[in-house]
Amino acid sequence: MFDRLTYGSGARSAPDSYDRTYDLRLDDGFGFSQGGFGFVSSMINGRLYPAVPTLEVREGDQVRVRIASRSVNDHPLHLHGHRVRVHSRGGEPATGSPWWTDTLNIAPGEDFEITFTADNPGIWMDHCHNFEHAANGMIMHLAYTGVSSPYSADHMPE
Repeated sequence: MFDRLTYGSGARSAPDSYDRTYDLRLDDGFGFSQGGFGFVSSMINGRLYPAVPTLEVREGDQVRVRIASRSVNDHPLHLHGHRVRVHSRGGEPATGSPWWTDTLNIAPGEDFEITFTADNPGIWMDHCHNFEHAANGMIMHLAYTGVSSPYSADHMPE
């Protein structure tokens, strides 16, 4: 079976230090989504968009994100504007060729450690590429310090 974690050669170890570290837990639970209250399989750290906190970075930051799924569904997470490098899955370090991606499928019970360099200033949407999960609220943002927008989840500018 093909395994991106071990395929090829040339993997480097993860950096020793990071400017920012974030922990994301993908889970299921009850919440308000699409106009009603019910069970949703699309939470990030127990919250649904717009209550999911924004990941904040400064240009040039080395960022580590640890993602663990307690959900019963796969969640192909997509980070706009950046490529991430997968360093481990289930605590097993990547030993193959460097694994770069902008969408990473996280199956039930899996956990990953990914890193990226904050090198594309803006306010970027991160979401599950299962669009039903995104519509239910599995959305968050990555925002660079000093970058703002007149738009918000609450209203549009006049």
